[in-house]
Amino acid sequence: MSNVDSSFFIVGFLVYVGIMIFIGWYSSKGKTEGKNYLTGGAGLPMFLIFATMGATLIGTGSAIGATRNGFASGWFGSAYGLGACLGILLLVWASNKIKARSKGFITMSEEAQFLYDGNRNMKIVMGFMMFIVEIIWLGNHMNGGATYLAYITGLDPITARVLTVLGFGAYVVIGGYLAVVWTDLIQLIILVLGFILIAAIAIPTAGGWEAISAAYATAGKSGSLSFYGVQTVGLMAVISLVFTIFIPGLGTPTYRMRIYTSKDDKTANRALIRSALLLLGFSFIPAIIGMAAFTIASSSADPSAAAVLKTPDFAFAFVATQILGPWLGLVFMIAGLSATMSSGDSDAIAGVTILIQDIYPVFAKKALPEEKVKTWSRIGIVVTLTLAFFATLFAKDVMGYINNVIGSIIPGVSVAMFLGVFWKRVTWQGGLAAIFSGTLFGICYLSVPAFQNYIKGIFTGPAIAATIISLVFAVIVTLATKKVEVSEAERLDMVIKSRSY
Repeated sequence: MSNVDSSFFIVGFLVYVGIMIFIGWYSSKGKTEGKNYLTGGAGLPMFLIFATMGATLIGTGSAIGATRNGFASGWFGSAYGLGACLGILLLVWASNKIKARSKGFITMSEEAQFLYDGNRNMKIVMGFMMFIVEIIWLGNHMNGGATYLAYITGLDPITARVLTVLGFGAYVVIGGYLAVVWTDLIQLIILVLGFILIAAIAIPTAGGWEAISAAYATAGKSGSLSFYGVQTVGLMAVISLVFTIFIPGLGTPTYRMRIYTSKDDKTANRALIRSALLLLGFSFIPAIIGMAAFTIASSSADPSAAAVLKTPDFAFAFVATQILGPWLGLVFMIAGLSATMSSGDSDAIAGVTILIQDIYPVFAKKALPEEKVKTWSRIGIVVTLTLAFFATLFAKDVMGYINNVIGSIIPGVSVAMFLGVFWKRVTWQGGLAAIFSGTLFGICYLSVPAFQNYIKGIFTGPAIAATIISLVFAVIVTLATKKVEVSEAERLDMVIKSRSY
């Protein structure tokens, strides 16, 4: 990259962030007092829930990570979208079964308490786990945005991560949840249209579909053009990735926040189903862009082409800087930033909602006064983003981070939520067993190289094994403990009372 091009992209980045800050401020002006800062009034219409959920789903993994996987393994790049779509459809089924929106939950921890006989221990444990989950997701978005920002500008990875988090952190701090949903609406339009435009340009630039097929055949990877690239990466790799993205559908607080803040259950269901189908269709576009980039890089003598062939994580940035030219490259960069920022802002506000609503009362022995919610929430956002920054130290690449860190930590929580909805016999002790066993497995996987290699040799990733372990322990502990029968009204009353500790 020349200094002129680098400066061009940096200025474009700053202008874009400035526009998002203005939209966030304007859309939330006078509407962010008290808990409204965290919930946006909890009565949002279908188009806003659809937009913010769609923008969250089409995030770092399904845009930047999928382009990388498309570059390296063809149609395997679209497997992310299949997993996420199936996960959201399962979430809609589970949510509709208990009419989650009509219950008035504010956080996923409250829903877990309701599902498990109103037990407060479940809420406390789930609150801390959900905060950790949000930090993990935020780390993923930071890492994804920083990967190609560093490539474009030549900045070191740490500085690039700082700029990335400041990009989506600024307007969240200013406007809270309303700033998130309205900027997500704009970013969804930008990223979908931007990716469609770039795909339409990238394919003919690569020489058409025949040239793309020939490039993979020449590289000995013609199987990349098979169904989800299964002939290149193997069936277990496809299943593992799809499952890794599928299982967080029930264990990610951000997704449920869309339900809790929608106008009613019907609105939430319609919005989530449509956003899941949008992602499924969109998921093929980044894969196509990645395949076109591989074709162009394979026939190029440019040093940057050799670098991206060696390190596919740079595929997204390679398209933006070396294939499209400055102006189209800027469009692609902004589309990618929209994917990263629209996911990061949602996880930031979900994380701080958990911090204020669930974790603060545990230590303070009382709920935060309404007039202090806005101020302390802003402080909480800064704290959450700082912790997420350190979570990126686990990250080497976007999809590796998702497959390893997210696939290790979230399954236990997802299993607990699944059993709470679909198995009436499950006890709160069984729910905690699912969480603790799954989390312990994940920690062992991340910290013991020999154990990690053993699990990878069987499943290619930790998510399937962690889910099995969590299920087994949940069932055993449930059958060994007595079920306490509590009516739905009594459970809901316990949830409401627990808000004031």
